[in-house]
Amino acid sequence: MFRHTKFFFTGIAFALYACSISISAQTQSPLSLNGFSQWITGHDEKTEQLFPLNTQEGLAREKGKVVAHVKFNVKGYGEVSFPIDPKTLPGEEARKVDLSKSKFIRVTYQANQEVVLQLRQTGVHGGVQNHVVLPASKKPTTRTIYFSEFKGGKTTLDLSDVAKFNFAFLSNPPQESFAELRVKAFYIDQYQP
Repeated sequence: MFRHTKFFFTGIAFALYACSISISAQTQSPLSLNGFSQWITGHDEKTEQLFPLNTQEGLAREKGKVVAHVKFNVKGYGEVSFPIDPKTLPGEEARKVDLSKSKFIRVTYQANQEVVLQLRQTGVHGGVQNHVVLPASKKPTTRTIYFSEFKGGKTTLDLSDVAKFNFAFLSNPPQESFAELRVKAFYIDQYQP
């Protein structure tokens, strides 16, 4: 009898272990845009997120390619951000990265409204961050942005202590009731995610 009980509990333990692997595998996005896989949306309580629906995962497959795609009816702000260090776990504070050897980023995007692109220092939330403003572009456009262009933060940008990029809408365009962004490529000079 003891031998059968042992196999019974071993079987239950294995089943629980297999379920935990399955559940943890579902929390990681199988999609990745140039090595960055955690594109997470956020917004104030009055802003309505129109895309993606029912999830904060900003990556989608469109026409066979992975893009970051968000659409908001903006009242305060709508955003999508990603940690620079791809080893940052979902829900974890974005880890510190040293980009002091890097000179620029290159981003291919399409937006119906200007987008504020912030580069956040490690552990700094909310408030004014060093940023650039990307103009609206009806067609996909590629911009090279030097880190020296990121201005306007409470402190000077310290590239040895950065954690994430954040694309933010602060309003809808006057002619439409929503702000929409697609990021098709994102490259950081001298950095391999």
